[in-house]
Amino acid sequence: MKWLIAIFIFHISVALEAQTPTEPERVYIKIEVKGLACPYCAYGMEKDLSKLAGVEHVDIELKEGLAFLSVPAAQKPTREQIEAVIVDGGFTPGEIVFRSTPFKRE
Repeated sequence: MKWLIAIFIFHISVALEAQTPTEPERVYIKIEVKGLACPYCAYGMEKDLSKLAGVEHVDIELKEGLAFLSVPAAQKPTREQIEAVIVDGGFTPGEIVFRSTPFKRE
């Protein structure tokens, strides 16, 4: 009887584990955007970058001229796609860094 209860509990735990949503693997991107001069420019760039597939949130650091975003690894944009968004927005792309862990910011 105890083994029957143990099997039952095992099956329930496996079923529950299968239903637990997991966070997809993410790619973190830091983008240097040359020419950002005002909050209006930063807002426009934020909106443009957020149109890339998988992007849910863009964080712009105006003073440093940097944009930070993350996307699911399966939807990682190419360097060329990011550069095209920046150029279309009227800015000059600088260094673009891809990482598997979030960037530390001050």
